[in-house]
Amino acid sequence: MKLKVSKESASGLNTEFVNVETGRRIPLEQAIVQINKGNKNYENYQVVNKSDGTTYIRSKADGIKKNNIEE
Repeated sequence: MKLKVSKESASGLNTEFVNVETGRRIPLEQAIVQINKGNKNYENYQVVNKSDGTTYIRSKADGIKKNNIEE
């Protein structure tokens, strides 16, 4: 699955994504839950917990720009 950012907060945090293949919208919280559950559809993404308490997702670092979250 490939995700594209569809909403962000005033601070720039990506808060909603769209599945590029299906057009389905996915809130940040749902993406975090699915990644943490090990859902294979989200295997190219990881959850990041910042020291300030902010949690976000990002593409796993693999050197391939093609599978990054699109802005």
